[in-house]
Amino acid sequence: MSNQQETTKPLPVLVLLGLASSGLLALAIPNELFVWGNPLFGMIALVPLYCALRFAGSYKRAFVTGMVFGGAAHGFSSFWLWFFKGFRFWTLGTTTIAYMVVYAFLGWYLFGALKRGGTLRPFLFAVIWAVFEYAKSFGFLGYPWGLLPYSWNTILPFNQVVELFGLYSISFVLALLNACIAELLVPLCMHANEEVFAPLHLLNEQPVLLLPRMLLSNFTRYVERWGWTAIALLYIGLFCAYGFVRMQFLPEPVNQVSMVLVQHNTDNWLENDGGQKTLTTCVTLAQAALEKNPQADLLVFSETSLVRPWKESVTYYKRNPPGNPLVSLLQTYNVYLFTGAPVVLDWETFKATNSVLLINPDGTIVDDYAKIHPVPFAESIPFWDVEPFRKFIQEVVGLSSGWEMGTRYTIFTLPLRTGSEVRFAAPICFEDAFSDLNRIFVKNGIDFLLNLTNDSWSRRVSAEIQHFVAARYRSIEYRVPLVRSTNGGLTAVVDIDGTVLKQFPVFTALADSVVVPIYTRTLTPYALLGDWIIAVFAIFLAFCIVITRRYT
Repeated sequence: MSNQQETTKPLPVLVLLGLASSGLLALAIPNELFVWGNPLFGMIALVPLYCALRFAGSYKRAFVTGMVFGGAAHGFSSFWLWFFKGFRFWTLGTTTIAYMVVYAFLGWYLFGALKRGGTLRPFLFAVIWAVFEYAKSFGFLGYPWGLLPYSWNTILPFNQVVELFGLYSISFVLALLNACIAELLVPLCMHANEEVFAPLHLLNEQPVLLLPRMLLSNFTRYVERWGWTAIALLYIGLFCAYGFVRMQFLPEPVNQVSMVLVQHNTDNWLENDGGQKTLTTCVTLAQAALEKNPQADLLVFSETSLVRPWKESVTYYKRNPPGNPLVSLLQTYNVYLFTGAPVVLDWETFKATNSVLLINPDGTIVDDYAKIHPVPFAESIPFWDVEPFRKFIQEVVGLSSGWEMGTRYTIFTLPLRTGSEVRFAAPICFEDAFSDLNRIFVKNGIDFLLNLTNDSWSRRVSAEIQHFVAARYRSIEYRVPLVRSTNGGLTAVVDIDGTVLKQFPVFTALADSVVVPIYTRTLTPYALLGDWIIAVFAIFLAFCIVITRRYT
């Protein structure tokens, strides 16, 4: 245990430190000021929070500090949830309240760990933070946004290690660096000078022994303050070194796919024309791009581009848009279409899935995939069969019903004009941010991921970039290219090292050709083992809890 005298600060000071940390974290990840995030802020974002927990003095005050930090961090970084249709109170308000509760317990737990951690404090903080970021990003209520690693998303060599350990290994290293910096600052607020210069009173008594006594009295303290800092910097150096080397020995492409991506930048949610404007825009943009690249293998629209079910409305698509029907476009250029569209399961109850479809040039559906991981309480509403709860959702929240969820992990097969074929999976919208879901696709054997998204409702560049950054890690984790075709952004092609090969400007109506490299299929250690490092951390924390309860 440390022999430093703990100092308690007033609750308003703790609250201000929590707010400072939340503001730094919001500036560290992609935001309106730093659209790709700020790595420097990522190194210090948690420093005020760590200091506040060291100064809290009680579990109750730590609980309040965590609550303030969590609510503010979520509100500052995900403020664009305010623009989600007319449900802003529910999308931003209730989620902020929920995170205040979750982070309050995190603050409570971290306080206990720091109080009992001794020289292991920085390590314990980093382990807990990594496990927490994993936990908040997993499962039905998972929300993999606002994570500390996103602040370093632009430093590609540093990120290559996720193919071995996963994203949350970066959470651990950056949290450890934050904790180390905080440990260097904490003594300044605890009157450390009195400790450092305390042996000076010996000057008049035993001047010969002064230097050795000062060194011995502070040796442990120096090791405690600087030892973990050296380890954190070593981790960062090793991660970067591995990345620099690994990027030099990545495989060469063995094939390629030519696509036309359409970013129509219109919003069916705001239009009452049955999707006619969006359909017209998509076809017009697609035709112009196909005229320049008539040998494209695949034409790609975004999620929700088509509002009418294809199977029941194929006649409609053979006639619309008037003068330039969609099916005629496919036949003219002999090109496959991949698009978002609903699939109705039951016309009497209007049960439908949020799906993506692969359609061949004659207008026949080849295969489809229905979204498996829904947006909770928006696309999927638990307890919908309970009448009082259903009435509350319908009458108070304003949602009529959710989507039906898919159950099949579809792998699409696309014939190429060269005579070969490729296999791909198509996580829908925010599904590309969930590594566990995409791991299933990858293990089933794919050549690339193709994500269709509609984030245009957010109205903010930071929202588009945040989603892209979260998805970008899939390309490195699994060494498969990632293609994103979106309504308003960020439409892009990402190579297997995270390099952006093609990027469309956000909130711009545009269609253009892209070339997607194809590599020999391999499984990375992360694809085989998943988040094994988190399992190790969780076992370690469980062991610590058992030991603490047994011997205290």
